[in-house]
Amino acid sequence: MDVNITQASQRTLQPRLFWRRVFAYLIDMTFLEFLLALVALIIPLNFGIPLFESTQCGEAASGPLVEKVEREWPLKLGETRVNQICRSTQFWGQESTFFQTTVITGNSGGQSVSWRVLSVALDENGELAHGTADLIGPLVGVFLVLLAFAFLTANGRRTPGKWISSIRVVTTEGASPHLSEALKRELLKFSPWIAFVASDSIVAAIASNQSLDDMIHAARDGTAAAITPILIGASLFILALLWWLLPLIRWRGQMFYDRFAGCEVRRTRSNSG
Repeated sequence: MDVNITQASQRTLQPRLFWRRVFAYLIDMTFLEFLLALVALIIPLNFGIPLFESTQCGEAASGPLVEKVEREWPLKLGETRVNQICRSTQFWGQESTFFQTTVITGNSGGQSVSWRVLSVALDENGELAHGTADLIGPLVGVFLVLLAFAFLTANGRRTPGKWISSIRVVTTEGASPHLSEALKRELLKFSPWIAFVASDSIVAAIASNQSLDDMIHAARDGTAAAITPILIGASLFILALLWWLLPLIRWRGQMFYDRFAGCEVRRTRSNSG
């Protein structure tokens, strides 16, 4: 009897719709990031929009920061260093500049086995920048995207990507989710992204209160202040892969966030739009 029930439930599982969902997500994120870029023209916040941001780096051969880093962080046998000045340009023309030094440790065969990176923001005069003005921008951007997804999913609506891909989000009963249900789903779906951005903001806020000497020494000595953010980032990356990919590998009809929100993604009929 149990075997028959299990087989019957497996036959009624909703399909993965993997490529449709990926295509819809790429379209929606492109659309929403473009809207964020327009919002950034009005609200002076750096939302950290990767699609509309370009970064160019050039070698920094000399200067006060280069001299200070080389003095405070002398190289050991088998180590090499790359000093760079990088400029990130947003879609709307806003620029940010930072100094980055990377120390690479190689083995006897010349292959790099590890590296340590130190980045510090610079002001318009090329000096060390202070303050946390841009720390809130990425968090605001995440929640704006989350709210937009929830609004465009609730009460019979569809995001542009889902409309083009002929899929929609419904409850397990087949009804359109209310705004509260859609908001819960998007909060759960984007929880790894929220955690990434929140941890980066906390790390940046802590670093903004450190002196440059402390930052150099932490990177040089591999102290907890330098290693902890890396471990947190690696842990969140693994959890994100499990959250987003594990259900697709062992399919039970729903993603984790759909299961907790009581929703699922279904294909729509071509004649229903």
